[in-house]
Amino acid sequence: MIDPKIHGCRSAHLRTMLLAALLWLGGTAPIPIRWARLMRESARSAELNRVDRDAEAGGYYEGLIAGGGDDRQGHTELSMRLTGRPATWARFDHAGVARVAPKEFLLFELLRNLKRTFFGRPFTTNNFGMRDRNYSVEKPEGTIRIALLGASIDMGWGVGTNETYENQLEDWLNKYAVRRGLKRRFEVLNFAVAAYGPAQRYDVYRNKVKAFHPDLVVYAATLLDPRLQQIHLRGLLRGRLDPKYDFLKSAIARAALDDEDVAIDLDGDLKHKDRLNNKLDPLMWDVEKDALAALVKDTRSAGIAAALLIIPRVGKIDSPENRAAGVDRLKTIARDLGLPVVDASGAFDRIDSSRIEIAPMDDHPNALGHKAIYKAIARVIATDPSIRRVVLGDDSTSEEKNSTPAVDPGETNQAHPNPTP
Repeated sequence: MIDPKIHGCRSAHLRTMLLAALLWLGGTAPIPIRWARLMRESARSAELNRVDRDAEAGGYYEGLIAGGGDDRQGHTELSMRLTGRPATWARFDHAGVARVAPKEFLLFELLRNLKRTFFGRPFTTNNFGMRDRNYSVEKPEGTIRIALLGASIDMGWGVGTNETYENQLEDWLNKYAVRRGLKRRFEVLNFAVAAYGPAQRYDVYRNKVKAFHPDLVVYAATLLDPRLQQIHLRGLLRGRLDPKYDFLKSAIARAALDDEDVAIDLDGDLKHKDRLNNKLDPLMWDVEKDALAALVKDTRSAGIAAALLIIPRVGKIDSPENRAAGVDRLKTIARDLGLPVVDASGAFDRIDSSRIEIAPMDDHPNALGHKAIYKAIARVIATDPSIRRVVLGDDSTSEEKNSTPAVDPGETNQAHPNPTP
């Protein structure tokens, strides 16, 4: 008997591939606009299945980081090309923005001092390899420094450097502090890198963030984190690398892997990805919790505050009903660790996904999406006293609970790096 989940995944893939084939066979013949729109919407309906969509996203991310290729990747690229991928779309490894390091724990990292165009938007990094503005290592006097750990959305996939939600948040924090009469300024340092999983984010804190003496470390999470962690762990196993941290070594031991699970083919890739995934999958949420627990332990011992930020993905995959269980799981982890939570997961709920996605079948937000994320975060800071104390050090009650207006669905898709707080 066929497993209904497997059948659903196969059906979704077949629908998308059939539509892609029809478009391909059509060559350059004009397609009526109405039919083209219907075909694109039908292709995008495959995202309704969370198992299928997360697996597809995993293959997409693995292809982006040049990590041995998932067998779904060819399908993903074909589907995106024929159902609306922008002409400026590129794989991360082909964009020339990262140093691939298959024998190092992180596996890859952003290059320094970049000035590129990616997805048609400016893609820059500073002299420390951060997707951010320039900062000194030494913290300026009177400055509150916030370090952001995260993955591709937080890095700013498909948006300009000044369009990222973290840079917009930095601008708002400084304006808000002035309006509140707080004699301090803020710097939000973006250490996020596309496809970094929980263990990579923790490693970035230990080896990169601490030198900048942050006052607050924000760990940004999405419901794709377990999939990203699995990709990273597979990369370590493929490269026969030291897992480095006890929580990763424990997960590998609990997975009870045998030689065949980690066998390598002639191309240097893992032979049995599905078999390995089946053993790793049940453990990835535990790794998320353990990585966060290690981060909290380290930050507390150093007298540094920490917070969990929940970030949305674009589309039905993160609709309220689909994300509820995962968001609750993240909040439970945070509660168990005594970690404050900034929940921005509903930032896109009142906006049509077609207006905030960088391309059909790509769940990264565009500039308007980043603006919505920033406003959702700012709203929590302005209205939640416990979060305001952590972020601003401001114990007073807020007189400006409406200082961060809701995103207007009618706004144009433009970046506003310095909106009025």
